[in-house]
Amino acid sequence: MKFITRKKLFVDFNSFVMATFCLILALFIVSCEKEQVNLVTSNDAIQAREAYKEKGYIELEVVAISKQLCYFQEWDKTILIPVEGLYEYYNSDSAWVASINFGDGNCDEWVTKTWDTTIFPDYPSGSDEFSVFSYFKKKN
Repeated sequence: MKFITRKKLFVDFNSFVMATFCLILALFIVSCEKEQVNLVTSNDAIQAREAYKEKGYIELEVVAISKQLCYFQEWDKTILIPVEGLYEYYNSDSAWVASINFGDGNCDEWVTKTWDTTIFPDYPSGSDEFSVFSYFKKKN
């Protein structure tokens, strides 16, 4: 009969524990290294539009929003975005306050916001260009 010595049993147990620890550590590292992917979606300038309505301005759709699938090389993605449309905002006296212009039909992410600087003196430029995209980080 063969007998396993205590020393041999101790060495086998240590090898088993070390191998198990390395395997668990490797699985943990691999699971933590998931690639971050940019999720890009069109927000249709909802925040800008809602901000004017919340201030009590009346929204008038002058040109209906037209959407189109557009390819953006930066993200290697095709996204449905507004490419045309115009909203105007008026106060209770029917005076023009601001406009949000989605463009002339070209595939780009930019919207132009224009406003009356006498109503918004803290913003003397009278216009600003901003993106219709919202960016999110998503784990695979």
